[in-house]
Amino acid sequence: MKQNLKRLFLITAIASSAFLMQAEDCGDCDEACKTGCTTSQNLWQPHAFSVSSSREILLQKPAWTNPTDDEGWFGTFGVGFDFMRNFGEAKDCCEDTKGCCRSLGAMPFWAADNSNEMTLGDNSGAFDLDAYQMGLGPVTTNGTVRLTPKVTVAGGTFFAFAGASRTETGFFGKVHGSVGIMKIDPRLSFEDSVTPVNYPAGALSESETETVPAPYANIKEAFAGGKSIGFLQPMKYGKIDCVQSTSAKFGDIAIAVGYNVYADETKHLGLAVRFSAPTGNKAEAEFALEPIWGRNGHWGAGGELMGHWRAWESDTDDAHLDFWLEATAEHLFRSNHRRSFDLKANGRGSKYLLLGKYTGGVNGVFQNSIENAVNVTTLPVESTFSIEGNFALMADYHWDCWSVGLGYEGWGRSCEDLKIDCACSSVNLNDYAVLGRQTPDGINQTTLSHLSEPEAQIGKSQDRVNTAATTDPLPAGIVSALNGANRISEDLDTALDISGQRAHEAFTSKVFAQIAYTWKDSDYNPYLGISGGAEWSHKDNSATNMWNIGAQGGFAF
Repeated sequence: MKQNLKRLFLITAIASSAFLMQAEDCGDCDEACKTGCTTSQNLWQPHAFSVSSSREILLQKPAWTNPTDDEGWFGTFGVGFDFMRNFGEAKDCCEDTKGCCRSLGAMPFWAADNSNEMTLGDNSGAFDLDAYQMGLGPVTTNGTVRLTPKVTVAGGTFFAFAGASRTETGFFGKVHGSVGIMKIDPRLSFEDSVTPVNYPAGALSESETETVPAPYANIKEAFAGGKSIGFLQPMKYGKIDCVQSTSAKFGDIAIAVGYNVYADETKHLGLAVRFSAPTGNKAEAEFALEPIWGRNGHWGAGGELMGHWRAWESDTDDAHLDFWLEATAEHLFRSNHRRSFDLKANGRGSKYLLLGKYTGGVNGVFQNSIENAVNVTTLPVESTFSIEGNFALMADYHWDCWSVGLGYEGWGRSCEDLKIDCACSSVNLNDYAVLGRQTPDGINQTTLSHLSEPEAQIGKSQDRVNTAATTDPLPAGIVSALNGANRISEDLDTALDISGQRAHEAFTSKVFAQIAYTWKDSDYNPYLGISGGAEWSHKDNSATNMWNIGAQGGFAF
């Protein structure tokens, strides 16, 4: 029986290691999963606070380094607190060079240079964003808008480990869970001389003689959404506004059950199966870059490898050097949440284009409603990740009651498998026509009213056709929105850029250090440590640079 269990855990560990080394095969989604800049994506799925092999080493090593008895059951209980903050957002890249896409602020934007700063102006194609689409009217001035988010994370991890024997092979189990908050301050700013301009008569109301005032005074107000005027409906999703924060939440409770396949007085090697359950929040898509505590609703299952080796010990037994290893690999199962999509035919940022709502087939009827596309392209989705891997190595020097550790941690996650949850989606996109700068009511109500521009882009479209002075044929690309064939396709796969919203592969490196003190004159060897570290991304802005400071405390038995 014992030999069979050993084989089971060995197979699990080998499979887990293979997962950690394996490159993700995304099949027909390779284009979306290539390395490079992540742009025009409203959802950021961070390296979860609860997934930290470095923190696990710091909390579980006292079970071996603070022994009270080498016979029978042993273990440790500890609590680790961390405060984390992102860095490197003030500049888009090294040496003030734009376009490297290192900033988290570049993720929801679609700047031509892949930076966290967009130009805004008219519909000529010279600017990233036509201010008309965001409720500022047909402006003739221009400016810039910049996003430099500040991410703050504060939380604690409760950790418990117990094993059958410290110096012999045997079973072990551990459980840990985290609780905390994440806060994101988008820090959206603008530098411009953009002056809002009234919308022309017939653009946002039935009146053919009266203009409609622009509902927003500047681009910052526009991204906050919430206003309506005439036909224009409030923007409900994809907003960038104020500081967003999770409430205090539990996140990803993890359980591991394993077997120490090798153990003696100076080393051990353990293999385990591992499961994690999500208890944090999930994306609602109301805000871009909304804070997510945990893994965004993903359950996890996989394997774990752990061990240590005492490489040196002084003759007087008051000093020694240990090396530690902790590695996990888990498949992240389906999470159901909400995601905002661009329109496939209209390019990056098209989720903010203005749409007119119609019903009916060939002879559609305008419903007196115009809204940003994000209101109708924010849909329930199913998301999975083939593999998430995390490992840490640490050298830990002890002398008397003190210890100093220095280590490296690597984290990685494969590209996302994403699809629309059709069972929970009731939207009919064929009820909507891309307007560009065309309007549902023609000037003087001629027969050429209800025009649309199906291939308009967020920064480039045609000027409004003056239907009082225009006869057929219409300018190329301008068609009747009354005809259902000219509106957005009802088929979601055809209409939406689903691959464009997939989370890219993400890899990070982290260096960390700890200094700790143990009260060895106590039967339970209580300890207290302080730590710090810095993590940086290897995949542009698919992950975020973070620094942290922390504290650990607990006891061994």
